[in-house]
Amino acid sequence: MAPEIPVRFLSTPQEYGEILSYQESLRDSVIAKKSEGEVLFLEHLPVYTSGLRGKTEQFIRPVGDIPVFNVRRGGELTFHNPGQLVIYPVIDFRHFGFRSIKEFVLFFADSIVKVLRDFCGVAGAVWRDDPSGIWVGERKIGFTGLHFRKFVPVHGFSVNISNDLAPFENIIPCGIVGCKITSVEKETGNIFDVNEVARKISEIINLNRRNDVSDP
Repeated sequence: MAPEIPVRFLSTPQEYGEILSYQESLRDSVIAKKSEGEVLFLEHLPVYTSGLRGKTEQFIRPVGDIPVFNVRRGGELTFHNPGQLVIYPVIDFRHFGFRSIKEFVLFFADSIVKVLRDFCGVAGAVWRDDPSGIWVGERKIGFTGLHFRKFVPVHGFSVNISNDLAPFENIIPCGIVGCKITSVEKETGNIFDVNEVARKISEIINLNRRNDVSDP
């Protein structure tokens, strides 16, 4: 049976650069077999990030004093701020019984979707491979972008819970012209505590993993 996936919750919004440095250091420790790693659940202070396919022209309005990070992850432009849940699974996926990157990504995506549907009441939430992400109809509520080295990723997933969505209007999110961005609050009219949603997802992650590895 695969071991339980370790998780860590950060209860206050975090500065992006500091968390990125921590992820990279943690990955080095996992690769060196000095740590099992952990799945980080947190919120970020306002920040734009541009992935490997991001382009300058995808900024369509000034972003003011909000920092912009160019990072080595899949995807294009996105935005993080308080009220959005971010999930960084910095673990060696082989150690926890995953056989491929695709299986690993879909496992986390499906766990997030289950909590959005069953706990938050976003009945229409679904994962799509193309364009990748979690969608409610034609509205995007969840995002993914990872970078793997020796089977260990940094970066991860983000889900709009009750965050201000206006800053998304300054960019072409994920490189999708006309992409509509939504949140749990916008879809349901209810405000959920991000930390509570994080704990629900962490519970589902390890429950689903126990069920998966026990299947014949």
